[in-house]
Amino acid sequence: MTTDLKKIRLFTDFTQEELEEVRKISRREKISQGECAFEEGKPGETLILLDLGTLKLTKKTREGEEQELVQLGTGSSVGEMSFFDQALRSTSGVAMENCQVTIIPISALRSLLDKSPAMAAKFYKRIAMGLAHRLKYMNEDFAALKNFLAGGK
Repeated sequence: MTTDLKKIRLFTDFTQEELEEVRKISRREKISQGECAFEEGKPGETLILLDLGTLKLTKKTREGEEQELVQLGTGSSVGEMSFFDQALRSTSGVAMENCQVTIIPISALRSLLDKSPAMAAKFYKRIAMGLAHRLKYMNEDFAALKNFLAGGK
């Protein structure tokens, strides 16, 4: 069974030929419930596309406890930050159920996009849209938190 990359938001605008180029550098994996898809503090060398299932993103507190940040569902992607900053993973991702993912090595994706300005433009546009969406909801959460801490005023 091949991955339907068209259902992944980052690749919605790609043509079938472009999607085939991405498929060539991808591999599919299954992640069992409770298993880590990636770990905070480890190198972020891959873009992970969630084909089916739910991943819980967590971050360790100063005390070392796991704090849940968000749950991502089918069609989501993880690893965009590593794509740009090549830093260590800032969160861990744990499968909430058995998941099917597509793994794309970031170095291979960068090479592919460097060869095709049209693909790169579509990809970066979707990255920007995703970041804007996340920022919007983070702003709303931050405002609600400030309101709560101020006693609901």
